Amino acid sequence: MVTVKDLFKKEREAWLEEARVTAKKLLEDKSLITIEDVLKECPRPEYIHRNTTGNIFRCDDFVPVGWRKSERPLMNGRFVRVWRLGE
Repeated sequence: MVTVKDLFKKEREAWLEEARVTAKKLLEDKSLITIEDVLKECPRPEYIHRNTTGNIFRCDDFVPVGWRKSERPLMNGRFVRVWRLGE
């Protein structure tokens, strides 16, 4: 029997995969990106918890290379990690 929790988990995993593909495509044209670049192209659906966003770069495909100030007003000048493609 499929539960609502199972459906949300599948939606979460599907969005994460789409966001990772988006990040890789962005890195074909740019050498460095942040989560903000990814979210512009692949917004997180409201029904997916915001903490899920941090999982996009948790794989071997990406390497952190530093930090920069966020450009989104919502972030109030906090720093976001900068990423490049892994080797």
